[in-house]
Amino acid sequence: MQNTFADAKQLTELSDKEMSQVEGQALMSLSYLAPTDAKNPMKNITGNNIGFYKLGMEAELELNANIKNLQLGCGGVNGAGACDIDIKNLALSGLPSSYDGNGVPVYDNGRAATSGKITNPFMEFAISNPMSSSTREIKGLRFSAEKINALLSAGLENNSVASTTDGIQRLSGFMQIAGTTGTAYTQQTTFGLTQTQQLGGVARLCVGLIGGCGLADTDINFSSKPTSTASTGITVPSVSTDFTINPFTINGTRQTKAMVNDIRTVLSKIPIAADSAGQYSSSLFTNDVLEVDLNCNNVSGRGCGLITALKDTAKFKMGKDSAITNLNLSIDFEQSLSMFHNIPLTGTGGYLSLQSIALLWPGATVSTADAGKTSLSQMSGNTDVAQKGWWMSFADPVQLGKLNVTQPIILDDAILAQVAQRVTQTLTPDYVNKPKANARYLTDVISLLADNPLTSTIQADLNSSTLVNPVYFKLQNQQLGNQKVVSNCYGSLKFC
Repeated sequence: MQNTFADAKQLTELSDKEMSQVEGQALMSLSYLAPTDAKNPMKNITGNNIGFYKLGMEAELELNANIKNLQLGCGGVNGAGACDIDIKNLALSGLPSSYDGNGVPVYDNGRAATSGKITNPFMEFAISNPMSSSTREIKGLRFSAEKINALLSAGLENNSVASTTDGIQRLSGFMQIAGTTGTAYTQQTTFGLTQTQQLGGVARLCVGLIGGCGLADTDINFSSKPTSTASTGITVPSVSTDFTINPFTINGTRQTKAMVNDIRTVLSKIPIAADSAGQYSSSLFTNDVLEVDLNCNNVSGRGCGLITALKDTAKFKMGKDSAITNLNLSIDFEQSLSMFHNIPLTGTGGYLSLQSIALLWPGATVSTADAGKTSLSQMSGNTDVAQKGWWMSFADPVQLGKLNVTQPIILDDAILAQVAQRVTQTLTPDYVNKPKANARYLTDVISLLADNPLTSTIQADLNSSTLVNPVYFKLQNQQLGNQKVVSNCYGSLKFC
């Protein structure tokens, strides 16, 4: 019988030159940024003594996770009660296969079958006085990765009202939101029945007995009587508008809402009578009428006094193709964070940190305007200064997708009052499209005296009156069509 022995191998000593020719990659890496290092983001801060130690893993990890209730930093230095971070039903998975027409994530094989990819995860320590073993101190700790490809979702349902038990309840952190577009539509309403919605202006009136304008061909002042029992108001049908949201930043401690100011859009046409194109039927406006007072102060033309002597009030009805056009709007949009559900991370990094002082972590977003500042407290909201306590940050702007508002915008009295004011400002004697009403035959005059409505087409172009001074209103907590949550569970479970 022959015996077989393994060949014994021994380690061989290499010279420095030989070692320099060896290539390889370590699983773990360690790096250090000194307080004065050019890459240390705190280097310009007066009195800075913070160095950063980074321990990284050179690997790609896959993770699919559900967290029922993530609460960090409750009470403590930021105050009693609320948490620095409070998110209900947080889920992490791979990115969706596609998005539907409303921007809702779609998974071909179910969301739970995918995993988020985390490339080169690391943890990092912020150390004060790093060169002194007797006085150095840990000031902060963060967990991050070089890249993250995943969908982060918060909450179970995309409801029409803000929730106190689902989704993001509190967020201390920094999140840039990329510019996007959206569509909203108004709810049908009735206009002109409150004193603040009083309409006024100048109209052209032609009155005759056998054709022409033999009795009067004159401008005439009118002002509506909103509270008169003869006024039934003007129907304003539902109309839609597209809008653009410029990039904005969520930045602060224990935030509960996002605020975007001065979103500009234009309602190109608001029909207030049937149109020739047939999009808006005359039946929609059948009962519309306004009672108006008439007067002849400072008007031009012939016969105004005769008309007001016979009839100082009249009923008025919008003629075919009457419309308000080019209404410029300025919108403030306030949205509870609990109504933002889907946060796609497409190769961008982010971090979760805990610090006892305000810090600029390496790689954090620094606004160009803040680059040379020597105090963290002087930096703007566009710079990611991690505040004391727990902090969640996202490196690059988050793409929320098209924000289609699913609930109708209610044009309340505050909004319609502004519209009435701008229309009145527009219908001056010099306005080329001022209303024109005719009663050219005896039967028309009898009808006018019998208090039947005069009909005139009003086309009020409000571009000049609202371009610099747009109509303002505020949107709050709108249900967004693309924020529907796809469950990260198998079967019919909502959360697992």
